[in-house]
Amino acid sequence: MSQPWGLLLLFALAIVMLCVWGGALTALQALRPPRKFFAWALATGRPKDPSDIGLAFEDTQYSSGQHFPCPAWRITAKSTHPNAPILVVIHGWGRSRWDSLTRIEPFLHACCEMVLLDLPAHGEHASTWSALGIHEPTCVLNVLQEIARQSPGKNIILAGHSMGAGIAIRAANLADQHMVELPRNTPKKQAEPKPAPIETTTKPSQATINQAAPQQATSSQHVRVVGVIAFAPYQTLRSPIPARLRLKNLPRWPLAPIAFLILRILNRMDQPLSMDARELRAPLLVMTGDHDPISPAVDAQKISEAAPRSTLIVLPYSRHDNLREGNAEQFDNAIAKFLQGITA
Repeated sequence: MSQPWGLLLLFALAIVMLCVWGGALTALQALRPPRKFFAWALATGRPKDPSDIGLAFEDTQYSSGQHFPCPAWRITAKSTHPNAPILVVIHGWGRSRWDSLTRIEPFLHACCEMVLLDLPAHGEHASTWSALGIHEPTCVLNVLQEIARQSPGKNIILAGHSMGAGIAIRAANLADQHMVELPRNTPKKQAEPKPAPIETTTKPSQATINQAAPQQATSSQHVRVVGVIAFAPYQTLRSPIPARLRLKNLPRWPLAPIAFLILRILNRMDQPLSMDARELRAPLLVMTGDHDPISPAVDAQKISEAAPRSTLIVLPYSRHDNLREGNAEQFDNAIAKFLQGITA
């Protein structure tokens, strides 16, 4: 009798180990997303850079406040309106600025400039691990502060897809809490070195303190986020991770709960995005597909209902990547109306 029970115990132990291993791999894949950049764009027939669709751009980098800067494209848009904003596009999990490049057409004639970023562990960013939207808002805040220094007084719109939608909302909230110190009018005829690093309301680094030599008069100006657009947002990681397992024909239970436990231990589990939306001062446009397999429409509804000033657009679309394919006219009209309310 002992032998069958021993085999049964070994079998049960093997199943437990397999489940733990599967959950660990699920968490690892979430933290190490696939890289999609130039080769991916070339293989899928997408534009290789903005010049492929006739746009002038600068290949640049922005300080992220972390070990590595954020690679970015700074694209010249077509609006000459004095109040035309700068659009900052934040891609989703496993995507990059090459994917963001396919989303900018409705903004071309409403913005003066567009900035497309590569988040940590995505695209050409040198970082290895993704924080799954936990630390990226601070990274984006640093980018916004640099943009505000380069273009003082300009309004900024944040547009994010999927994970990037949550990052956009949280970065907008952070921008309300931080202030950029800008140098007062400096005579253009004097070729002077760049001023010392910009101070924020956060504790300055030792490097900033050391460089604070002769102090010049400064004026304070907020990063002016005047609108946020959330494409296919989700409430928490409890939506996309089980959904991706299902699409791969893998069991959601127990792989997803084990992955969540590991991510929580690593401080990579997010709070419901609706909690952040409640604090959002800027107007919010939420756009989702009615049968999105990754970010359910009910998540978008909760996020929109929580925001003080929000518009929800539900499009007939059963994919997760390009909402505009659902109804291009409705999509473009919603964005045009939202932008008109900001630039008017």
